[in-house]
Amino acid sequence: MLKFKNLISLLFLIIVITPNGFTQSLEKELVKADSLYKNKQYISAIKIYKKIYNEGNSSPAMLLKLARIEEGMENHGESMYYLEKYYQTTKDEKAIEYLKKTTEAKKAIGFDYSLAYQLNLYYKEWKIYLQLLFSIIIFLGLGMMIKNQDSTQKKKNYFAISLIPILVVAFLNNYDGKSEAIITTTPSYLLEGPSAGANLVEKVSAPAKIQVKNQVDVWSKVIIKEKEAYIKTSSIKKL
Repeated sequence: MLKFKNLISLLFLIIVITPNGFTQSLEKELVKADSLYKNKQYISAIKIYKKIYNEGNSSPAMLLKLARIEEGMENHGESMYYLEKYYQTTKDEKAIEYLKKTTEAKKAIGFDYSLAYQLNLYYKEWKIYLQLLFSIIIFLGLGMMIKNQDSTQKKKNYFAISLIPILVVAFLNNYDGKSEAIITTTPSYLLEGPSAGANLVEKVSAPAKIQVKNQVDVWSKVIIKEKEAYIKTSSIKKL
């Protein structure tokens, strides 16, 4: 019994201490990167920022710094990627205004910040909550059908009420919204097939946003200017 209690205590300490240690390590890295950024040592700073970002951690301030460093290095595709991620996090309209100006100045391809863009963004953000809401309505409808199983008419009524939420949930489960990416390597070559020997569809020398259909090995099937093509997955960053 004593050994069992000791084991439970040890597991509890691991659960509590490990995330705390990770947070402290992350904070140290951020402090170091921020110090380098402040001292204009941008190359060293961006290596740490990207390491933190690739580990799945970021903040609006860090995303802005990444965007500024990349812009200073004239990596405009990378800069626009981080600025869009910043907007998705903060909904800061100034970011969209700046992206619009950059799109025009750099003659970027496929960047559209119209109502359709906003709706796609909000759909992705609220999808899980919509699934939960309509799932609850379905369960309530089914519950009422069971409760009123002796009444054929009531069962039909509650089934009719549940039918639309069922269709909505089916749609939500099968549609993730438009999957987009930004081409971050220029020039990039978009080809007819997933092979370096395939015919050229488009050569991209400016920042470009594309729709991603699926991935085939190291290639991604995309849509650019309403044309299907393939591009190396390493040349794009998904939003």
